[in-house]
Amino acid sequence: MAPLQKFVKVAFIATAPNYESTSKPVRGGSRINIGATSSLSVSGLDVASKSLEEMCGLFKAEPADNLYLTSSGERGVCVYKPVKKGDVVLSIPVSSCFRDDEPPRWYEHLENNEATEDEHDITDYERYSLSGWASRLAASVLDLELNNSQGEIQSDDDLKKGREMWKSMLPDEDILRASLPVHWGEEIVGSAKCTALELAIDSAYFARATTVFTLTDELKQVLEDERKEKGEIPNVDLERKCHDALDIVQTRACRLERKCEDGVQWGPPLRILAPIFDFINHASSRTTGKGSANAEFGVENEHMCDMHEAKLVVRALRDIDEGEEVLIDYGDSARPAWRCLTSYGFVPDYDLNADVSDEEPIENVAELWMNGLRFDVDPNSVPYDLVEVAAAQTMLDYSVDENEFTQEEEEIENGMLTPLVARTIADRATEAAINLVIETEDGNAEEDVWDAPEFVQAASLAHRLRWSQHEVLMKFAMNLRGLCNPEPEEEN
Repeated sequence: MAPLQKFVKVAFIATAPNYESTSKPVRGGSRINIGATSSLSVSGLDVASKSLEEMCGLFKAEPADNLYLTSSGERGVCVYKPVKKGDVVLSIPVSSCFRDDEPPRWYEHLENNEATEDEHDITDYERYSLSGWASRLAASVLDLELNNSQGEIQSDDDLKKGREMWKSMLPDEDILRASLPVHWGEEIVGSAKCTALELAIDSAYFARATTVFTLTDELKQVLEDERKEKGEIPNVDLERKCHDALDIVQTRACRLERKCEDGVQWGPPLRILAPIFDFINHASSRTTGKGSANAEFGVENEHMCDMHEAKLVVRALRDIDEGEEVLIDYGDSARPAWRCLTSYGFVPDYDLNADVSDEEPIENVAELWMNGLRFDVDPNSVPYDLVEVAAAQTMLDYSVDENEFTQEEEEIENGMLTPLVARTIADRATEAAINLVIETEDGNAEEDVWDAPEFVQAASLAHRLRWSQHEVLMKFAMNLRGLCNPEPEEEN
């Protein structure tokens, strides 16, 4: 199949469908979001901001005195003093982060540096398995709550204190849970009116269930050993703890490539949870100006087969002014809106009028159904298949002006994007956009559920996704109508 052609500004072009897989195993080059709502109050955020410098010291992060947390609106990281383009905004040792290749010893089935009689040591395959990285990181998060941990963290009081402080500053568990569609009920999922989201939830649900089963089994065993008794421990409570840990990993983990200075990859990607770094919010690097990404991150001081001196470094993409928020691009997992919501639990703000390079992939799309077929559309291009379907529908539409149809008949029969076909697509897109903002029925939810913060959070995100799709479709329709009725060119 032909790949999706790059769209152009001003005029529409017809594009071939893109059949490349859009699903990524991990946030490749992307990372974290603070979550929609923090459990801290405004005054609590002030305290958290003052604690950020202390956390930098505990994690050996630099510079320790130029970052603070915003205390109003969505929490993020700002700079006290200006940062020049290319300068370091934040540098934190990889050794201070949670690493997926260093899970807790109880997760490795180890005790006193030896394998237990009935279990085995973790193998290299398990340690570097792509499918198990989330479990290993979640085990490290759960390890913070265990008193019998035998991990290396216990030998570093500063690191232990820093991680406990970091965890206390994370979003409320119930609100974070409500922000992730994998936990939504059918009513909320249906209200989002997005087929792609529903398919992503189905896929994530079964993968999450398998991971939770594995983690619960391991956690139950270590708790039983700690109690020195084999009494039953409620699986429901353990499963919820595992889900909470996985929510943190899903929304805050990032992937680092293990490469030499010459770009040669010497090992599998490393997944980490990097405290402080994970408080930085998302913005697009494909646009410019206010609200766009002003920083990027990477690994420095990395050596072949050696990450002991490696650091996760955030550098300014452009000059960052005093008091300006630091923003990085989370990557492909933040595009389009439904994927960002599935991955991180928030819907980004997209500037549909922003100047985007033709070489850059599309920022956001909306789904459009026509004659029982689904298409992904963006404001500046039209899929070839959609043009063909719309052309066929135009030929069967008896309400079309006969003279206008006669003028375009040959082009329509050949499946070309004529003004008449463009108007047909624009009318359908407008109809679909209006349908997205029509409120659904109350459904079967109990009355007391509507006031629950968790329900409000989930419903609000579903609404924001609908509105995001609505804006794309309206812009798409407007541009198509501009093709139907082009403005006369000004005389030189």
